Amino acid sequence: MIKNYLKTTLRHLWRNRLFTVLNVLGLAIGISACWIVYRMVDYELSFDKAHPDAERVYQIVGRFKADGQESGFGGVPLPLAPTLTEGISGVELVVPIYNQYIETLTVPAMEGLLEKKVEGPQVVATQSSYFDLVPHRWLAGSKLTALDAPDKVVLTESRATEYFPGLKPENIIGKTLMYDTVVRTITGVIADLDYPSSFEEKEFIAVPATEWTSDNWIGSNSDHIVFVKVVQGGSIRPIVDFATETRLEFAGEAQREYGFEAWFDAVPLTEKHFAAEYATGSRSASMNTLYGLMGISFFLLVLACINYVNLSTAQMPQRAREIGIRKTLGGTPRALIGNFLVETSAIAVVALLLAIPLTSLFMAVFPEFIPEGLGDFKNHTGLALFLLTLLAAITLAAGLYPAWLITKVQTVKVLKGQGEKMIVGARLNFRKALIVFQFVIAQAFIVSALIIGQQLNYTLDKDLGFTHDAVVNIPMPYRSDQGADIDPFIYKRTLTQRPEIAGIALGHEPLNNNHFGTDLRYTADTGEVRVNMPRKYIDADYLGLYQMELLAGTNIQQTDTLRDIVINDAARKAFGFKTPQAAIGQILTLQNKQYPIVGVIADFHQKDLHVQIEPIALVTSNRRSNLQTFHIKLPADRSQWKKAFAVMEQEWKTIYPNAPFDYRFNDERIKGLYESEYRMAKLVRLATGVTVLVSCLGLFGLATLTAFQRTKEIGIRKVLGATVTGIVGLLSKDFVKLVFIAIAIASPIAWWAMNKWLEDFAYRIDIQWWMFAVAGLAAVAIALLTVSWQAIRAAVANPVESLRDE
Repeated sequence: MIKNYLKTTLRHLWRNRLFTVLNVLGLAIGISACWIVYRMVDYELSFDKAHPDAERVYQIVGRFKADGQESGFGGVPLPLAPTLTEGISGVELVVPIYNQYIETLTVPAMEGLLEKKVEGPQVVATQSSYFDLVPHRWLAGSKLTALDAPDKVVLTESRATEYFPGLKPENIIGKTLMYDTVVRTITGVIADLDYPSSFEEKEFIAVPATEWTSDNWIGSNSDHIVFVKVVQGGSIRPIVDFATETRLEFAGEAQREYGFEAWFDAVPLTEKHFAAEYATGSRSASMNTLYGLMGISFFLLVLACINYVNLSTAQMPQRAREIGIRKTLGGTPRALIGNFLVETSAIAVVALLLAIPLTSLFMAVFPEFIPEGLGDFKNHTGLALFLLTLLAAITLAAGLYPAWLITKVQTVKVLKGQGEKMIVGARLNFRKALIVFQFVIAQAFIVSALIIGQQLNYTLDKDLGFTHDAVVNIPMPYRSDQGADIDPFIYKRTLTQRPEIAGIALGHEPLNNNHFGTDLRYTADTGEVRVNMPRKYIDADYLGLYQMELLAGTNIQQTDTLRDIVINDAARKAFGFKTPQAAIGQILTLQNKQYPIVGVIADFHQKDLHVQIEPIALVTSNRRSNLQTFHIKLPADRSQWKKAFAVMEQEWKTIYPNAPFDYRFNDERIKGLYESEYRMAKLVRLATGVTVLVSCLGLFGLATLTAFQRTKEIGIRKVLGATVTGIVGLLSKDFVKLVFIAIAIASPIAWWAMNKWLEDFAYRIDIQWWMFAVAGLAAVAIALLTVSWQAIRAAVANPVESLRDE
C-alpha cells in the first residue's frame, strides 16, 4: 500500500512540476527560518543549564536610585567579597572575579618558538573557590595550591594551546609568563567547559592584596563581580540583606550626601544570561529578541503552509478525474486522505533537504545575526527531534484540509466532466481568507520596514547641536609602551602648523555615552541646588571645531587644572538661572571646590537619540587620561583629504611610533551608536522580502484556480467581444480587493507596533499617513504583478479551446 502511495505521489509531483517547485520552495523557506531560530533559541537557553547546583548560585549585584530613577549594575564594591567570607551563615562559597588590566603579556622564547607578545590579554583575579564553583576538569596541577601565591597563574586548555602550541598540559606546568613587568609561573591547566556558560574566564591569577583589603564601600566597578553559592536549602535573601546593611553602615552618610540610594540584590545563575543590565561586559541575550525571532519564524512557516494549501486546492480541479476514478474503484476516504498526507510528507522532506543549504547560506551571508559561539554548540538529538516534529506538524497543518476536500469529490459529476463543481463545500472564501492573512503579515512588515528606515535616517540627519561633517576621531594611546606618557598637545601643535589640516581639538567625543559623573551644587537664596550631570573634558579649540553655539559668556580657557566651567542651557535651567547671561559668574561647587561659570552653550546631544538632552558640564585639563581623543577637522575640499590623511599619519608615526594609527569618521561613529537598530532594520527587511515572496506564491495559486474555474466564462466573454485588457481587469480586481482588505487590517496593527518601538526614542519621527499609502501601493503593485501572468494567459487563450467541451 505504501509503495503504491509513493508511486502515485511521485507521478503526480512530476506531472505538476511548477506547483511542486513552488510548494517545495515555500516550505523550505519556512523550515529554514524555524531551523535557524531553533538553533539560536536552543543555544541561548542552554547557558548555565548544565552547571551543577545552578539553582543555588547567584551573582550579587547593585541597585541604585537617584532623581527618582532606579537602575542596576553588575559591579560591586571591593569589600563585599571579604565581608561575605567572614562566617556569614547560609553561604557555602564566595567567588570574586576581578578583571585585571594588563598592557602586554610576554610568552618567553622556547625551543622552536619565538618570543610572543599578547596585547591586552583577558586575565581575571580570583580565589580557589572559583574552581569549587565552576566544574573545570584539571589536566595538570592542583586547585588546592594553584593560586595560593601572587606569582602563580592557571590557564584553560585553549589558552595554554594558544601560548604553547604543541605542548601537553603536564609539560606546560612550570613555564613562566611575564605580565607587563611581573613574572608568573603556570601552576595549573584546566579543561574548557563543554557547555555554554556565563563563566567565560580563561586565565586566572590570585586576587591582589590591595583589592582584597580595600575598604571603599562607595565605589562600584564593572571589573569587580561576585558570585555566591548558598547552602543546600538556604536562601539568598538574608545574605543580600546583610550586605546591604553593611554597606549602609560604611557608606550611608556618603550616599545621603550625594543624594542617592544603593542596595544589593541577587541574580540567579539560571537567569544571568538574560540579565543584560548586569552583564558588565560579558555576552548576554534578550528574551524579547528571542520571542521576536520565534514569532517571525512561526509566521513564515504558517505562510508557507497557507501557500501549500492554496496551491494544492488550486490543482484539485485538474485532479478531479483521477480522484473520481479512485473512488469508483473502491478508494475509501481514509485511503485518499492517507495518500495525500504521504504526498504532503514527501514534499516536506524535499523541502527539508533544500532547507539545509538555505540555512547554511543564511548563516554565511548574515553572520551578524548569529550569536557568538553558536557554531561550536552541538545538540544533534534535540535538533533531530525538532525537525521530525516540524515535519509532522507541516504534514498535518498543510495536508489535512486539502486531504479532507479530496473526500468530498462527487464521482458522478466528475465523470460527466463537471470537474469545477466536484467539491462540495469547498468555498473560495476560505482560500481568500488565507490570502488576506498572508498579506496582512506582509503589509505589516512592509510598513515596519519603511518606518524603521525613516527613523534611522532621522537619527543621522537630525541637527545634533554641533557640526560633525568631515571630522575624524583618533583615540589617544593609553599604553605606556605606545606613548601614553607623551604630551598629546605635541601632536596637536604639529598638526596646527600644517595647512592640510583645517582644525584640531582634544577632549571627549561630543556624542558618546562615556563620560565622568559630576555632582555640582549651587547655593541660591532659596537654598542649595544640587544637580548630578555628566562631565566632559575639552580644550579651548573644541567648541570652535564643532561649531557649538555660545549663548553667553566666553569660551573655556586652556589651563593645567580645572579652574572654570562651561555648562549647557539644560544645566542653566536645572540650576534655576533665568537667562544664560544670569548664569555667567555664578559659583558652582564640585568636590568641595568652587568654580565660576564662564560660558553657557546651546544644548547638544551628548548621548544617542534614545535619551533626552541632559545638563552637562564642560571643563578642561591637560591630562591624556581626561582628554582621551584627538578631533581633526578635514578640509572642505574632499580632494585634499588624501593629503590630510598622509600628513596625519606621518606626524603620528613620528610622535607615536609604537601606536597604531587608528582613525574613524565622526559620522561613522555616530551611526555605530545605532548598531542594534540597523541590525533590526536589516532583519525586518529580510523578513519582509521572504514574507512577500511566500505570500505571492499563495496568490499565484489562487489566481491559477480562479482562471481555471472561469475558463468557459472567459471564452464566452471573448466571443461576445471582450478585450484582453477588460478580461485581465476582471480577473485582477478580486485580488486587489483582497489586498485592500489586508491593508485595512494590517495598518492599525503596524501603527500600534511601530508606536511601541518608537517609544524607546526620546527624539523620533511622527508616523505619517503617506507611509501607509506607500506601503499599500507597494503591496497592490506586487499583487498585480503576481496575478497578471495568469490573468493575461487566460485572457489571450483561444475561446474555441475553452468552449470545445460545450
